[in-house]
Amino acid sequence: MSKFLLSLIFVASLGCCRNGVAQQPAPPLPVYDAVVIKLNHGLSRGTHVDSDDAWFRATNVPLKHLLVNAYGIREGLISGLPGWADSLRFDVYAKVTDPDMKALSSLSREQRQAMLAAILVDRFHLKTHTEPKTLPVYELVVAKNGPKLKVSAVAPDAAGSGNMNVHNTDMAATGVTLSDLVGNLSFPLDRTVIDKTGLTGRYDFRLQWTADNVANGAADNGAADAPPNLFTAIQEQLGLKLQPGKGPVDTLVIDHVEQPTEN
Repeated sequence: MSKFLLSLIFVASLGCCRNGVAQQPAPPLPVYDAVVIKLNHGLSRGTHVDSDDAWFRATNVPLKHLLVNAYGIREGLISGLPGWADSLRFDVYAKVTDPDMKALSSLSREQRQAMLAAILVDRFHLKTHTEPKTLPVYELVVAKNGPKLKVSAVAPDAAGSGNMNVHNTDMAATGVTLSDLVGNLSFPLDRTVIDKTGLTGRYDFRLQWTADNVANGAADNGAADAPPNLFTAIQEQLGLKLQPGKGPVDTLVIDHVEQPTEN
């Protein structure tokens, strides 16, 4: 992959000033400038995706999974993919050579996704556009007895983000917004979640649930001491509530994609 930087498009020229003060252009995003992509010929079982500040690695993954990671979108919201996007599996390793670790550690989730998307554009010749659709959603609202969220005393990091760790059915968050929460709830629910709580602060919380029949809101929890399903857990542990609705959802349409040349 040739070394290149993701460019930002500026409406005004660099010579423009606002209120008499010259505006400084935002620095370009770092780029994965050492990238290896190979077909996985059934040598690995299962799929694995891992990353750190300066590298990204995916093993035995179809293109569709790479798109999910690069665009933060669920599989069901992607259309226009060829059949091989599901059937072919790839091993991907990408890293930033000579990294500025301080700059990399301050990147937001969206900026890291853009770095991965740049690989797909370069190596898969990917072209996409977004298309809004009105689809079933869940609306996150405040429950009857009020929220149970703890206002965070932790300042956001340099990227303006808090910290959220999700491991299977256990979510631990520090200094996050409700926007961060709904983004992470959409995947286990397999439906877009829209924040309608009206809560604008940053919060600390722990959310634990049982995944059984989570998409249907059923309460088949198995063992008596198991956590409740996600719908009940959100209400009992966070003082919030999910209610069904319909709303605008951005979908990702694939206009063009090619199988990459291995290296």
